[in-house]
Amino acid sequence: MNARNALLAASVCVASAAVAPRALAEYELYKNDGRGTKLDFTLDLAGAWYGGRNSWFGQSEAFLGANTDTWADIGAEPGLSFETRAGKGTFFGVVSAVYTSTAGDDASGLTVGLDSKSELTLEQGNVGWKAEDVFDALENDTLTITVGRQDYNIGTGLLINDGAEDGGERGGWYLAMRKAFTEAVVASVDSDKWLFEVFRLQNHPRKGGPLGEAYGANVEYKFGEETKVGTTYMEVDSNTPGTVKLDVYSARAAWRGESGFGVAAEYADESSSQIAATGYYGEVSYAATSNAWSPVFSYRYAHFSGDNPATTANEQFHEIAYGYTDWGTWYQGEITGEYALGNGNLISSLLRVKLQPRPELTLNAMLYKFTLDEPASFGVTSDDWGDELNFTAEWQVNEHVLVIGVLGTLFPGDGAKQYVGGGSADNWTHGMVYVSYSW
Repeated sequence: MNARNALLAASVCVASAAVAPRALAEYELYKNDGRGTKLDFTLDLAGAWYGGRNSWFGQSEAFLGANTDTWADIGAEPGLSFETRAGKGTFFGVVSAVYTSTAGDDASGLTVGLDSKSELTLEQGNVGWKAEDVFDALENDTLTITVGRQDYNIGTGLLINDGAEDGGERGGWYLAMRKAFTEAVVASVDSDKWLFEVFRLQNHPRKGGPLGEAYGANVEYKFGEETKVGTTYMEVDSNTPGTVKLDVYSARAAWRGESGFGVAAEYADESSSQIAATGYYGEVSYAATSNAWSPVFSYRYAHFSGDNPATTANEQFHEIAYGYTDWGTWYQGEITGEYALGNGNLISSLLRVKLQPRPELTLNAMLYKFTLDEPASFGVTSDDWGDELNFTAEWQVNEHVLVIGVLGTLFPGDGAKQYVGGGSADNWTHGMVYVSYSW
């Protein structure tokens, strides 16, 4: 079993691969202002080329069975969205499909040995109703009820963001164009200060993957524009024989002052008769927006528990359906987080500098220090996974075209060297060029 599979096998609802941001656009097919009716066509196209040296520290052929230094992905998502006035609100619906394909073998190892690395699947497929100013006690509130295949995110995506799996026989591991939860129901009330949500979610795994589901509620409150707090409870069922339902509680907060200083944090507790796990992070930042290039400096510490072999409980943090909302959340490292490790049994420190030399150009430099929380449960004796340095550049060419470049190097520690069999281990370098077009 390759490293990515070994880690995700412990997850309750398997999350998808990471992460390239996609712009959204639409083309109007029909509009009737009198009835509040419109029909739009959407299309997202994406392609990426990946190249590097010494994937899996120069041991990919021995470790995965193939050279995974170079490969390429393409993907497309055409769709239709519809809305019309219905009573005191609006009825709406969305349907789309995703096609992805991979040429070569990507560093996740999921494509190794497969004859087919492309697939067409249904993505969005939902209907709903929304109405404004429903509750007198709230200001500028919107009530929304949506049923069917849909995207859903909580907070920074630490627990819930990505409901589907890419890669393997589907191709497009990094593109991560499949995100929708299946057989989902989400009801929300969103106002100037409050957000109330209740949900039922089911993931969309690859062939043979665990089909998990989650029921829960999420509440958020805003103190002006500077502060937001939130809490979530959900019950997660992996529907896998021999496992029990998992109770998950989380609390989070974020604040940014007028001076540019900010803090953010989240804590999650996972428990059952078999599981006792925790995950949390804390971040401090400073945004010097009045200076040239608008630099933002930040430091984040994140701790996701690993299993202690000396206890009967399983303390490994279960990743549920985490996903991408910004670089490093929650695929930590463009090499480590994308291809080698999940978040369970991982401690990280991240130093980040974000620059914006032009409105359409954003640059990032990120330095990670990775440590294994319980190296023995990972099959190694050293807790030092390694250090990773990432550079990213995002260029919004126009309203339709986005270009992203990534360059990273992972410097292995003793834990990483032991994991791939010991002996010599080279620095793992990785680069990517990604282009998307949205209409």
